[in-house]
Amino acid sequence: MSVRCRQLHLTHSDEKRVSDQNAVDTGTMDLTRLSDEGQVRAPRGVLGTIMLLAGLAWSLFHFYTLGFGLLTSTLQRSAHLAGGLALCFLYYPRNRKRTDGYDAVPWYDVVLAVLGFITIIYVFVFYRDLVNRVGAPLPLDVWMGTIATILVLAAARRAFGLALPIVTIVFLIYPFVGQYLPHLIGHRGYRVVRVVNELYLTNSGIFGIPIGVSSTFVFAFVLFGSFFQASGAATYVVRVAFAILGRFRGGPAKASVLASGFMGSISGSSVANTVVTGSITIPTMKNTGFSPEAAGAVETAASTNGQFLPPIMGAAAFIMAEFTGIPYWQIAAAAVLPAVISYAGLLGMVHLQAAKTGMKPMPKAEIPPFMRTFFSGIFYWIPVGVLVYYLLIARLTPFTAGFIAILVVLGIIVVKRGVRLVADLRSGESTFAPSLLRQARGLWDDFIGGLDSAAKSMSGIAVACACAGIIVGVVTLTGLGMGMTLLFSVVAGDNLFVLLFGAALLSILLGLGLPTTAKYAVMATLVAPAILTVEPNLPVVAVHLFILYYAILADDTPPVGVAAYAAAAIARSNPIKTGLLGFKFDLGAFFLPFMFVYNTQFLLIDTTWYEAILVGATSLFGIFCFSAVIQRWLITRLSLWETAILLAVAVAMVWPSLITDAVSVVAFAGIYLHQRMVAKRTAPGPTPGPTVVIEAEAKT
Repeated sequence: MSVRCRQLHLTHSDEKRVSDQNAVDTGTMDLTRLSDEGQVRAPRGVLGTIMLLAGLAWSLFHFYTLGFGLLTSTLQRSAHLAGGLALCFLYYPRNRKRTDGYDAVPWYDVVLAVLGFITIIYVFVFYRDLVNRVGAPLPLDVWMGTIATILVLAAARRAFGLALPIVTIVFLIYPFVGQYLPHLIGHRGYRVVRVVNELYLTNSGIFGIPIGVSSTFVFAFVLFGSFFQASGAATYVVRVAFAILGRFRGGPAKASVLASGFMGSISGSSVANTVVTGSITIPTMKNTGFSPEAAGAVETAASTNGQFLPPIMGAAAFIMAEFTGIPYWQIAAAAVLPAVISYAGLLGMVHLQAAKTGMKPMPKAEIPPFMRTFFSGIFYWIPVGVLVYYLLIARLTPFTAGFIAILVVLGIIVVKRGVRLVADLRSGESTFAPSLLRQARGLWDDFIGGLDSAAKSMSGIAVACACAGIIVGVVTLTGLGMGMTLLFSVVAGDNLFVLLFGAALLSILLGLGLPTTAKYAVMATLVAPAILTVEPNLPVVAVHLFILYYAILADDTPPVGVAAYAAAAIARSNPIKTGLLGFKFDLGAFFLPFMFVYNTQFLLIDTTWYEAILVGATSLFGIFCFSAVIQRWLITRLSLWETAILLAVAVAMVWPSLITDAVSVVAFAGIYLHQRMVAKRTAPGPTPGPTVVIEAEAKT
């Protein structure tokens, strides 16, 4: 999502802290116009106005259908993708690395945007005719489908780089070469007409489940997150986090984890989360001793993991609900405990990082008082409470719950402007007419900014979902899913752990180039059936959350980790080092998905509250031990034998039992006591020289 500085509504002290560090130091990236995929073009003049109006119209279309009724699935999806594809060519230049003339939109980009819009809206306009000739497309249909597929790949390259289109092209080639492949993954081969018919004229390709989720659920919650940030909630959340955790060692980093976790769960956007909260937390972390890379990495890891945290999570969670047929509220409920444990593991990593490097707490003068800070913005919790109620308790459809929450947050924005108008009049600084005009303009800017921000965020997601749909369509057409299931079964045998570990590594490798939505779609289509074949008694939600978790874990690694680039721009750090260090911080909870696959009580499946608390405590213990292993630090630096024992304790928590718990606690206690003795023995003693001199001078 793009983020405007005026949306932050900073207090005076926050403004000073941000301005002292040049707040949103652009470096090579202008943070005032970020999307989920990085910086977008913002040309001036007529073309800039057209781009703004196109984005606003696209967002208003979804806002209207959200509240007054969705169109037929194909119509909704084609209108959604037509706008997203056109905006991608306008927002993202062909060469994202250029620094001169970035905002210039050449004529061929305008042509590509118009052509992309035409090839997709063709399905919308001629919907009834196309329905009657599915399976027997006209030559014009084939040409339109072919051009649309090529343009989707071209737009994906602009938004995400080469990895996503390359993976998609590999799948596109597969239908034409299957007859030459080994029997296990081979097939009889398909002609171009059949492939285009499947991918373009049916709901199992480009217009399949991923784009359907993007055009409904995802856009609803991106709009909600945009308006929620426009209301000024982000700064309030950061200040509450500072009030709670600022007094502890490494307090700003811990506050960053808390604030980014909450905002990430609402917006579902790692980049928007990084920019909005990071513009305040990163400079504060640096002021208390964190290196620029470490400060940016903490913000990156915390913001990225918000995609796993209910109530909203990220786009992939809604795709999961459609893939599995499991209601979204059940997925969110199952993800609660693992998400909390994951953030606790991140807090453990941050705490050990602060202890290892001697970080300080925030200065007392900069720590806001908790009660006054909390109640100053307590109304911000209203839309969150409404969303949780309608989504998880009343169990309305996600887009209905999202629409109600959007109306509530818009109401809060209106009320805030009204309160400011009254405050202006009471202060006597302005008369009624100028004050009313100023607040009306601010209200208009908030509304337009939210719509524009949602459009910038969603254009890339729409194209990524179209690529994911192509991959799923090819798998459906060729039966590749069954072949891959047999192949994984042959390679892993009946060993579930080997299959899970391979799936985790594959997901992380794909994460080096693919966004979360596409990565989850690939893994859910190819790997999830194999896991369920090896262990059919596993809950489906456990397998898919396993895949989603590692898809998110890989999101802060270069080259696709745009959140790391945004954090690095604020921290003035190396983006590659920032991303890799953020990935290291995330590794504290690397074994967590194995835990909830082998023990489904983590997902609150057939468990009591007592069992859930016990399982949560056990897992927190294991994750903290693994965090200590990664940091090579507990009270002081860990020796090799201490590291090995703590690693064994962490692995033992994957299969927790009374015996392993007891042995692990004893082992940890022994290492802890030994560490205290080592720290006491190696602590520097007092320097006697100056003391002796002072005493001698006193006697004289």
